[in-house]
Amino acid sequence: MSILWPVLVWSLLAEPFAFAAWDLTKPGDPNRSWGVSLSSGVQYNDNIFETQDHPEGGVSDTSDIRFRAAVPFERLFMGVQYDYQIIYPEDIHLGTVGQTHNLSASANYIVNPRLEFGLSEAYISSLQPGLVTGPTGVPISISNAGNYIYDAVGGSATYGLTPRWIVAASGSWDIWRYETMTHAVINDHEDLSGTLSALYALDTRTTVGLNYQYSEDVYVHPGPNDSLNGDMNTVYLSLARRFNPRLSLTLNGGYSVRNSSDGSTSSSPSGLGSVVYNYGPNDTITLTIAESLAQASVGITSSFSAQKNTSLALQASHRLTVRLQASADLTYTYSTFISRVAGGTGSANEQASTVHLGLSYKFRDWLSGGADYNHNQILTSNRGVVAPYSSNQISLGMTVSY
Repeated sequence: MSILWPVLVWSLLAEPFAFAAWDLTKPGDPNRSWGVSLSSGVQYNDNIFETQDHPEGGVSDTSDIRFRAAVPFERLFMGVQYDYQIIYPEDIHLGTVGQTHNLSASANYIVNPRLEFGLSEAYISSLQPGLVTGPTGVPISISNAGNYIYDAVGGSATYGLTPRWIVAASGSWDIWRYETMTHAVINDHEDLSGTLSALYALDTRTTVGLNYQYSEDVYVHPGPNDSLNGDMNTVYLSLARRFNPRLSLTLNGGYSVRNSSDGSTSSSPSGLGSVVYNYGPNDTITLTIAESLAQASVGITSSFSAQKNTSLALQASHRLTVRLQASADLTYTYSTFISRVAGGTGSANEQASTVHLGLSYKFRDWLSGGADYNHNQILTSNRGVVAPYSSNQISLGMTVSY
C-alpha cells in the first residue's frame, strides 16, 4: 500500500494536537502563481485488460504528483502544468509499473490592444485512452492500443481590424507514436491543421464568424496505395452567444470533405452545439452535441481510413456542502467507418460510452479525499474490425495540496 496513506490517517487523528502550534489550514491565495499536490490511492478494475472474453479484475496502487505555475508579465503570460503518475501493478501477472507523464505549457503575448499571439504544447506519455477530444472539441473514440506518446504544438494570432471585426489564424502539429510494434506499424502518424477565421461582434454578447480549416494526416506506414494519408477541408459558420453571466451558447455548422491519397473521397456535414450553465459559484452543467468527419480511430486503420462521428457529452459539477463536491461526466459516440483500405472487407460501426461519477471532500484547505467510479464500454457491429469490451473501475484516494 502507498506510504502516503498512513501519513494521511495519522494527520487526521493527530489534528487537534499537531496543528495547534502550526496552522496549516489557513486559506491561501487562490490566484497565487504556483501550486503542487501529491495524491495516493487504490483502485479496482473488473476488466483490467479490456477484453470481452474472460475478463480479469485487479487491484492497483496509484501515486500522483502535480505541479503548476503561472508567470504573468505586463504583456506576456506563461503557464505550465506537469502531472506524473505511477500505477502498480500495471499488469497483474507481470507486476510491471505503469507511468504517465502529462506536460502542458502555454504563452500569450499582447503586442498591442489589437494584436495577440499564442503558443502552446501538450506532451503525453501514457496508456492509450478510450476517448480523446478532436481539434474542434468533438469527442472521438479510440480503441485501446497500449502505451503511446502524443506531442502537440500549436500557435495562434488574433488581430482586431475594427471594434467589431476580428481576424484569427491558428495551426497545430501533433505526433502519435506507439510502443508496441504491431500497433506502431499501422498507427504511428502526424496530423497538421490550420484554421482561418473572420469574426464579427453583433453586440457585446453575440459573435458570428466564418471559418475555414485545412487538415492533413501523414502516416509512417500509409498502407496500400497510401490509403491512410489524406487531407480534409472544412468550412463552417460559428455563433457564440452569452445570454447572461450564467448561460452561454456556442454553435458551429458546416461541411467537411476528406480526400485520401488513394483517390477515394468522403464527405459529411459537421456541426457542434454547446450550452454552458453556471447556476452557482461552484455549480456548472455543460452539454455538447456534435457531428464530425475524422480519420479512422487507432486500431481501425488496417481496414478503414475515415469515420463519421455523432457524439454527445455531458459534464456536471455541484457543490453539495461547503466541503463536499460532486461531479459527473457522460459521453457517447456513434462512429461509422468509411473509406475502406485496399484489401479490407465488410463494414463496421462502433458505439463508445464512458461514465464518470466522483465525490471530493475537503478535510482541510490543503487535504482532500475522493471517491470515483468509471465505466467504459465499446459495442461494435463487426468484431473482426473493432474489439468490444466493458469495464468498471472504483477508486479511492487522498490529496495533499500546497
